[in-house]
Amino acid sequence: MFKTIWRKAFLLAVGFIILASPAIGGTKTAGERIDDSTVSTRTKAALVENKNVSAGDINVEVYKGTVQLSGFVDSGAKEAAALATAAQVEGATRVLDAIVIMPGSRTMGETVDDKTIQTRLKTGLTKGEGFSSAVSINTDVWRGHVLLAGFVDSEEVKAAAGEVARAIPGVKEVHNLIAVQP
Repeated sequence: MFKTIWRKAFLLAVGFIILASPAIGGTKTAGERIDDSTVSTRTKAALVENKNVSAGDINVEVYKGTVQLSGFVDSGAKEAAALATAAQVEGATRVLDAIVIMPGSRTMGETVDDKTIQTRLKTGLTKGEGFSSAVSINTDVWRGHVLLAGFVDSEEVKAAAGEVARAIPGVKEVHNLIAVQP
């Protein structure tokens, strides 16, 4: 009972957040934003329902029906399960894979270091010029590896985001899997 109530509350909150977020470069109509939020909510729900997926480790972004899954998972099986689940969602026209496989767990020190990198990264993405669409960039850090995903409106913004990440002390590798959508 509690699990069902929590799940509904979670999905409702995700839907509101998506509706309130700005569109990439202002290129989506109100209808497309609603459609995308519906597909995003359905995808998140499907991932939560699939016991072979670590739904909490997967970020979902949708742009004009294209679903992008991103995050760090510990196995190819979890990645494949997430992608297959998203592909079955009604309204998903295409699924992009921005998932990085990183086996193992983090130490407490690595977790603290990752949080520091994440904070610096988000600050850099919000303060830099040309990052008006940075709100559409998902960031994740795992043992010094930075994952950049989401949708932006130009190759220049994608490249600049990668440069911001590479300039942060402690970053071991940058996985720039941002999708450019005109």
